[in-house]
Amino acid sequence: MTAQTYDPNTRLDDLHPSRFLKVSDLLERWKVQSVAVTIAHIDKEPTTPNPKDIDEQTKKPRVVWQPVLYFQTKTGAPFPRGYLVSAQVDVQSLKSATKAETIAEVVGKKIVILVGEHRGKAVLRISAMPPME
Repeated sequence: MTAQTYDPNTRLDDLHPSRFLKVSDLLERWKVQSVAVTIAHIDKEPTTPNPKDIDEQTKKPRVVWQPVLYFQTKTGAPFPRGYLVSAQVDVQSLKSATKAETIAEVVGKKIVILVGEHRGKAVLRISAMPPME
């Protein structure tokens, strides 16, 4: 077996890619503080919010099913990593920005994802304001 080489332009963050959109995607990859996106679909996916929270039955970190928003790219294809909706503030912002009450009403709507702050750390948030057209 021979070693494989990386494209020299491969981002170090891509050596171990994330399942979800990250702050570094906006700040370092795209060099923006916010990005307007169109919601393609919403899935419920298993996550491990706290690896130290051990499930008594399985003796493994507790798995929580959380909503993940997926987006269309400019070509219309879905972006491979979704936005993990892990905070209630995101749900309220999503409702405010889209005026939607159901998942069906959210699909196809445009929202803005921006870099915010939580407990002194940079985090992604959904803007409560719809994108400027």
